[in-house]
Amino acid sequence: MIRHASAGPFAVALLVLLGAGVALGVTAGEVVQTRRMVFDQMTDALKYTVKHWDDSANYGNLAQAAAFIERNAKTLPRLFPTGTRQSDGLRTAAADAIWSDRPGFERLANLLAEQSARLAQTTASTDSAQVKSEINDVVSTCKSCHRDFRN
Repeated sequence: MIRHASAGPFAVALLVLLGAGVALGVTAGEVVQTRRMVFDQMTDALKYTVKHWDDSANYGNLAQAAAFIERNAKTLPRLFPTGTRQSDGLRTAAADAIWSDRPGFERLANLLAEQSARLAQTTASTDSAQVKSEINDVVSTCKSCHRDFRN
């Protein structure tokens, strides 16, 4: 069974605070650190799906990895609050376009969540060509987001 560590209690608390619009005692640097951790874990999950797309014996774990990506994709916009840009003096690969084209960023985050949700429905009887196609959709969305919103 594949295990993806959750973002941890700190990250969950951070997301709750950010979702409420209040970041009591949470520094901008901690926000950047949390989103790096979330992206690293999402990358690991996606790499797992890419490696196992043609192995139906691992489709249960593949579906779990996709569900992990879906859950985190839904929270991505909250990980980019005002004050966490490179121009705010932080070391981050986040492009200013995340804030200047917020609707575009949120559209891609939502698309990633939708595509990952479809991939999370994979079962041992799912056709491998369909699995591969759905993974390609997810990868394409990741690349689009990186192209438009990452330095």
